[in-house]
Amino acid sequence: MTTRIPFSVTPIAALMLAVTPALAQAQQGPPGPPPAGGQMHLPPGASGGPPPGAPTGPVLTDAQKIVADLPPPGPGLIPPRPPLPADAVMPMADPRDLQGTWVNNQPLQFRSQRDMYGALAPYTMAGAKVLSRRVMSLKAGKPFINASAVCRPPGPQWQRDLNFPFSIIQDKDHVEVLFEEYHGRWYISLDPQGVPLPMQKQYMGRSIGHWDGGTLVVETTDFRQAIWLDVDGTPLSANGKLIQRMRKVSDVGRVPFLEVVTTIVDPTYYTAPWTIVRTFGWAPHQAVFAEYNCEEQVGDPSVSADAGLVPEPRD
Repeated sequence: MTTRIPFSVTPIAALMLAVTPALAQAQQGPPGPPPAGGQMHLPPGASGGPPPGAPTGPVLTDAQKIVADLPPPGPGLIPPRPPLPADAVMPMADPRDLQGTWVNNQPLQFRSQRDMYGALAPYTMAGAKVLSRRVMSLKAGKPFINASAVCRPPGPQWQRDLNFPFSIIQDKDHVEVLFEEYHGRWYISLDPQGVPLPMQKQYMGRSIGHWDGGTLVVETTDFRQAIWLDVDGTPLSANGKLIQRMRKVSDVGRVPFLEVVTTIVDPTYYTAPWTIVRTFGWAPHQAVFAEYNCEEQVGDPSVSADAGLVPEPRD
């Protein structure tokens, strides 16, 4: 049996994240403007550059300054994984067939405070204060209780980001994503009329998808409660929305990978939508998941009864 400590309890040695933009091996960039990194930056005073003394970067809002002054997120590592066997089955050629087992192939990100182009997220003052409160509580050794710590589904973004495999199963009217960690389940309806979603709100939200060419576009709303988008507590309110664009990317001579571009829409905590990107490697040899028993973990006598967790103040 695999026993794991809730993410909010301690810095996780085995699951560490780093801020990483989209992998350069994608066939083409996700929709949106070109990354700022592709533009020429001239020093102040240079011909065609800004005048001497001018700010060299974007002017931050008061909310963004709060986040910029926080202790940096933990460094990220990719845990060792078994290599892909030479005779491993490959993903289906059909771009609309996402079935199989995938795993995050980037360093885990403790805090998603920048978008896919490197710009600081457009926090409202409320969003900056919530994130600051969570980061500082962790630094003080009294992290707040979150969904994962009490065995509740933590939301699709957190689930996908973990360095544990997940499997995609699909039919013409639905897609289901099954996760090793928490034994989570993310259900996506492709035909909400024929396959209605539950009426009540869900911890993982209610997800409706459609195909845009070879990309599965999924809109997730109606969360049962506010969720954390990552380990440090980047916030999403219960009224927030996640728009996920999922596609297989095939590069000649390379094993295809899964790309998920997520746009975060939440006027409570952000002044505008912002977008992050993750990629996931093909892992058919990790399709047999390790057992995970969250209830036993919480009741394990070798673990402190409260593990240092404290209730988060309500705004």
